[in-house]
Amino acid sequence: MSGLTAAWTSGGNLPSVLSMKCYHSPGYAKGDEPCEWDVFPGASLSLTSNKGVSMPRAFHRGIAVVLLLGFCSVSGCKKNDLSPTGPTGGTVTDLKANGAFAPVSRTEIQGTVFVFDQSGNPIRGLVTGNFSASLRFGPGISKTTSDTVKGTVSVESAEVSGDKVAVAMTLDYSNSMFAGDTVAGGRFRRVMAMEEGVKALVNVMHAGDLAEIIKFGTSVDFVFPFTSDKTMLSHAVDSSTEARGSTALFSSIYRGLMDAGAQPASSFSRAVVAFTDGMDRSNTITSSQVYAMSRQTGVPVYTIGLLDSLWHSTPPGLANEGERDLVEIADTTGGFYYYAPGPAQLEQIYAKIGGQLSSAMQMTILWPGGSLPPSGTQVQVVITVNYTGLATNFVKQYTMP
Repeated sequence: MSGLTAAWTSGGNLPSVLSMKCYHSPGYAKGDEPCEWDVFPGASLSLTSNKGVSMPRAFHRGIAVVLLLGFCSVSGCKKNDLSPTGPTGGTVTDLKANGAFAPVSRTEIQGTVFVFDQSGNPIRGLVTGNFSASLRFGPGISKTTSDTVKGTVSVESAEVSGDKVAVAMTLDYSNSMFAGDTVAGGRFRRVMAMEEGVKALVNVMHAGDLAEIIKFGTSVDFVFPFTSDKTMLSHAVDSSTEARGSTALFSSIYRGLMDAGAQPASSFSRAVVAFTDGMDRSNTITSSQVYAMSRQTGVPVYTIGLLDSLWHSTPPGLANEGERDLVEIADTTGGFYYYAPGPAQLEQIYAKIGGQLSSAMQMTILWPGGSLPPSGTQVQVVITVNYTGLATNFVKQYTMP
């Protein structure tokens, strides 16, 4: 186990110091270790929601920051918008990367890539020369004996391109979300934190940014489609807040992928952020269908586990099938999984997600047409990132058009 202490300079109501503990495991590559965040005192101010319910400041801010930084467009966040600081002036000792891609044609794929350092800070200023790509196919697709071709890579950051953000947020209203602690007024803490955070996020959207609200229980029965209208989005969060039975997690993510994927990749950094406290129990959509839709659209999924500690393990996913699904969904689709045990952790987790989305790299890869396998062949893309003498890579699979 290793520890890291970092200072936050965003000011205002953020805690001044936090501690991150990362657990090294044979099951995780270097840089992929799960981390737990401990925030020192200073993040427990209280707020009153617009429903007149007193709540901890950390809960409100924790989920409010989910995509706050992602909604900071190229015109830039104001100083009080909690912009991510990145590794500027610090030492980068490790890299972590992931992404999602979709084929445009036999010779071209496009997607989104996230690269950040050992502390979760986005690596800014990356250029085409920091990346390389190869395509593997044939009988030894996962081995060195496979056929391999090199691709021509071009990248552009959302900060440079002026891309806005389009995010589908899926909110879990299954019965289990309505168990556990309550606050004044009888509202359940997890549900209230989820709702108040999304509304605060909506309030800081910039012109041209889009959000969608998806609520689910036994089925996906409430969808407020992508819009930039803050008043309507906030009203959607406050509407239809009752318990909804079981957990159609996969169906909600699938719907979010379809809707986010319908937004043009040339104009938006797109993602799905899925909030849940448990595993899918609807059996309507499978995880394989979720992965296929992510490959088709090139949209990554971030999964947020609002789990009781009993169902969490280190590394995550060893003690509970539900958490294991959340880890696999995020990793396979190009996003990341975060365990959110309480308000202090929520604040830091969601700030990280926002920083990663706002610094996403849009990547195009061109393959040499004369060296490609037949249509229908399963292929793997290997993306390698090099930065200041460090290197990391990740692998994605798709079907050759």
